[in-house]
Amino acid sequence: MPKNPSPGRKTSATHSISITAATAALAFALGWGGRRFHDAAAALATTAADFTAAAAADTTAGDAGAGGAGAAAGHDPWRYTTHPTMGRDGFNWTQLSMSRAGNFPRNSAGRGGIREWSVADAEALGPMGVWHKSFARSIPARIDGLAKNWSDTLSRWSLSDFRAAWGHLPVVAAFSPDHMFQRGIGDARHGRRLLAPHRQRVGFGEFLDLVEADAARAAAGGGAPVEHVSVQQSPSGDLSEFGLPSLPPLIGEIAAHTMQARNFWAAAPPKVSVLHYDWQDSILLQLSGTKKFTIVDPARLPASYPCVQLMTQLVRRAPGVFDARETERELDNFPLVNVTHPDLARHPLFRDALQNNGVFEVEVPEGAALLLPAYWHHQVESFAAPGQLNVAVNYWFQGHSLATRLYRTLRENVFINCTQTRAGGARDPCR
Repeated sequence: MPKNPSPGRKTSATHSISITAATAALAFALGWGGRRFHDAAAALATTAADFTAAAAADTTAGDAGAGGAGAAAGHDPWRYTTHPTMGRDGFNWTQLSMSRAGNFPRNSAGRGGIREWSVADAEALGPMGVWHKSFARSIPARIDGLAKNWSDTLSRWSLSDFRAAWGHLPVVAAFSPDHMFQRGIGDARHGRRLLAPHRQRVGFGEFLDLVEADAARAAAGGGAPVEHVSVQQSPSGDLSEFGLPSLPPLIGEIAAHTMQARNFWAAAPPKVSVLHYDWQDSILLQLSGTKKFTIVDPARLPASYPCVQLMTQLVRRAPGVFDARETERELDNFPLVNVTHPDLARHPLFRDALQNNGVFEVEVPEGAALLLPAYWHHQVESFAAPGQLNVAVNYWFQGHSLATRLYRTLRENVFINCTQTRAGGARDPCR
């Protein structure tokens, strides 16, 4: 979910980049290397005339839309980024991703996957052993049964049980016209904006009222809900008001000293949080229902088509009635690619991630924990049985690993700029 844009973001088309010696050292220390760091000063001076010329070239080449001649012949989406040479060849992305392949263990289907541990495995490794094998190397992991003490209770609760226990507690709820709680939308000037849900503080009992009203309407044949509501990234000081742990069991030492936020989540599915990344390392405890994460290895950063875009905020006027208000807030953690239904004509680099073990689907059942390092793009789908809630908590903290520092530097330098007025006639990757 979006928090604050990364500090120091520059979106000027004339902003030049440099890959520092420190960044190179980080890459080689992790077993990764870039064969060349492009001197991009001249290439990055993208003037208005350059942009217009590029647009004309695209049009002349036959920019016929998705799958058309412009997509197949010579179209370069990084032409529109503030750092085009780095997106193409300023960093050795192939070597970076291939050198990580051995970090993903093979599953029964013969495909690479994330690390999967039992509670006994986590106990044997200890907190720092878990950190070194997961967060330090930027490798996600699932620990089955880590949250069992709480999921055994909450997974059996009805909505009435939740109301009795938590109905009086304040939470932050998100309201959306449908189950997609964020999405990219077309914009006449910029090509793309991020549509964000309405958020407001409500009582947990009020949230349950809305859930029960929608369920009753569906049971009576009234069709789809007039709106979707979830408790989404609701902050908590220490989760004690819910009777939940202030630190993850067994491995809490990992997060204790650099904790940045504890978040509470609850939804009556369907609910989808579209592809995005967070700036913090995260430990998620799944307490009721299940989640499916679709995640993309950050070593394949260009494949996700990272971008900077402006946000449009939904404002709820009445149940199911929203205004859309454009803002000047910039978001840089929602990429352009649709991870579950990619348009490979528009985003051809994503094919490489799909075919070469860069995209993973991870089921997180009740009682399991997901360890997700910072900067992994992830889409989250929530599921629960009828009449039950999907409930989870997560802990955001800064692990300060070499991998995190490398990915932070790369993300600060590789993105497509969807905040500037677009030239007409070009096949714009932001659209």
